[in-house]
Amino acid sequence: MDKYKHGVTFRLEKRKDKDGNFPKEMPIMADITFGSKRVWYNVGYRIAPAKWDTATQRVKRNSTNDDGASATDINQRIIKVEHAIEEAFNQLELKNSDLTPAIFRAELKVVLNEEVSTRRTVHEVYQILIDEREKELNETTELATWSKGTLTKHKTMLNHLKDFRKTLYFEDINHDLLYKFEAHLIGKKLSNNYTHKSMKDIKTFLNWATKNGYNKTIHYQTFSPKFSDETKSDDSVNLFALSEEELAAVMSFPTHRAAIDRTRHAFVFACFTSLRFSDVIDLRWSNIDGDMIDCVADKTNKRHRIPLSVEAKRILELYPRDPSEKDPRVFSKISNQQFNKHLKEVGRLAGLTDNWTIVRQCGREKVTETRPKYELLSSHVARRTFITMCLRKGMQAEDIRAITGHTTSDMMMTYVKFNDDSKREKMNILNSADAVRAETVFDYDITDEERQKLGLPTRDAYLEMFEGDTDSAIQHLAVLFHLRNNQVKRTEYMKRLPVEKFNEVMDIIFSIS
Repeated sequence: MDKYKHGVTFRLEKRKDKDGNFPKEMPIMADITFGSKRVWYNVGYRIAPAKWDTATQRVKRNSTNDDGASATDINQRIIKVEHAIEEAFNQLELKNSDLTPAIFRAELKVVLNEEVSTRRTVHEVYQILIDEREKELNETTELATWSKGTLTKHKTMLNHLKDFRKTLYFEDINHDLLYKFEAHLIGKKLSNNYTHKSMKDIKTFLNWATKNGYNKTIHYQTFSPKFSDETKSDDSVNLFALSEEELAAVMSFPTHRAAIDRTRHAFVFACFTSLRFSDVIDLRWSNIDGDMIDCVADKTNKRHRIPLSVEAKRILELYPRDPSEKDPRVFSKISNQQFNKHLKEVGRLAGLTDNWTIVRQCGREKVTETRPKYELLSSHVARRTFITMCLRKGMQAEDIRAITGHTTSDMMMTYVKFNDDSKREKMNILNSADAVRAETVFDYDITDEERQKLGLPTRDAYLEMFEGDTDSAIQHLAVLFHLRNNQVKRTEYMKRLPVEKFNEVMDIIFSIS
């Protein structure tokens, strides 16, 4: 290197602010000299003077700056810049270039892969992606790449990154940094499931940044998170589906609160159609094609045609189409957050007060929490309820998938949540069952007043009229115990009814409530 003799020193830029004071942290600069010329190059980090070792020209061990960057990260960056300076001089000598500060600075940026576009911070580029996707959603919804839920997810992820490091460049991203970010999420008591999915979201963003020329480092592509996604295992301890009696309670409790009723009806509609919250709230009357729902799922952008059950039709009748609107929604628009808030009140009023245990794995620590079921009720319980209810009634998994739109059976089966009663019911298939005489309302001392309210004849005429009709006998028992305000017995009998009789009971209950 006889032609381009040079020297480099790393030091802090001790420049006072406009008030004449030194800042708490100062930029680390590379002071590069050659001939009679000098180039200053900002390493990209700041550090407090007390944490800087002038003799070694490095950050002192076990130090961090206000952005959370460690001494190891900063010193690795200094070494990288130092090597790049040597390489830049080598390249310029091979090119036999005239050497000016501007030419050297440009060559150094080439060596460091730090052209203008790549020197944007990770946060700035992530915001560009989010802004683009949000614009798509607002201006061309039908062509949008992301759903609203995905947009919200990435906004949250950007906030996590900002909380992790206030300033972050793409060239800083390597396996070590990604493991530190993963540990940062676990340190915030976020579950392993959430953390695993978050690291996948980061990879999605980095792939986009690489494809669009913002990022030129690809170390992230071989990164594997330490903590796995446990939702693929048996997570029945965390998530639940409503049993038939719980669903019946949600459908039938009396209320005169319009907001609660709207939420209750939209939720039950989802339980009988498998639609996600976003698709229920976005459902318009133009999506109702006779006895079918014809819509495009917001999450997958795939078309679905779903038959309307009797209960789904009954709910539609409660919300007739407004002829003054061109293409009105079936249900009032509401945010998922507000909907879930109302839904918890629905669960409380329906008596879903049994405790439910949640187990979350945060790193190596297992966190257990027990809360009433209604506090954990959310819009997604409806989809689990639909799948579980269909399986219990004997529908084949492939037929259910055709309705729900799940691409694989494994994906769908993560939604299946059999409670203990359901498991006992399945196990009883193994038991030999002796014939049991059908019960009737006359086995429970029905009064003449109750019999007349139910529209039933006297005992002898009843037994002759409904001989062998077990379903009708059970239906009458369910209504009798509804009149007696015995919810436990009512739901016990309703659970034994086929869908048609179940819906008839619901109509009777609504008419006499």
